[in-house]
Amino acid sequence: ARFSNYAWGDDYHDLIKKKLYYLLGHLKSLDQNLNGLVCVDTAPVTEKAWAQRAGLGWIGKHTNLLTRDFSSWLLLGVLVVNKELVFDEPYSYDMCGSCTACIDECPTDALIEPYQLDANKCISYLTIEHRGEIPSKFHGKLNNWIYGCDICQEVCTWSKTFSQITENRLFQPR
Repeated sequence: ARFSNYAWGDDYHDLIKKKLYYLLGHLKSLDQNLNGLVCVDTAPVTEKAWAQRAGLGWIGKHTNLLTRDFSSWLLLGVLVVNKELVFDEPYSYDMCGSCTACIDECPTDALIEPYQLDANKCISYLTIEHRGEIPSKFHGKLNNWIYGCDICQEVCTWSKTFSQITENRLFQPR
């Protein structure tokens, strides 16, 4: 049985939130009029799209955010503040090129075309968020995944080249 890498350690929602609240506290100490809202998969915020607009990376053909430093092995959180900030230019390059490894290797054909995911077919959705029985047409395609799936990230050329294993012990397998 396989679990998605992000689920091996402590709950990332709690870990990222704690860091974002710490950052918010520090910012408030610099500006007492500043208020903020912390979001880690808890609000209708399109984290990947905002990360691209913030210049962090690009949305890959597998629909995940990719960066030159960490590939797509990222956990995103958002801190919304009531102040206008100086911001970076949006990331405007598509570094996937002609590669289609993520699309080719998806056993459920959830990546129906580049940059388009049918979440109802995605193993991560089926094993975590789908309510009820997993449809029988997917039974032979789960490849031993019982919580999430990392296939599209594992086969990504950027992941093979630029991924880094965290040194934070809280994300290590337990």
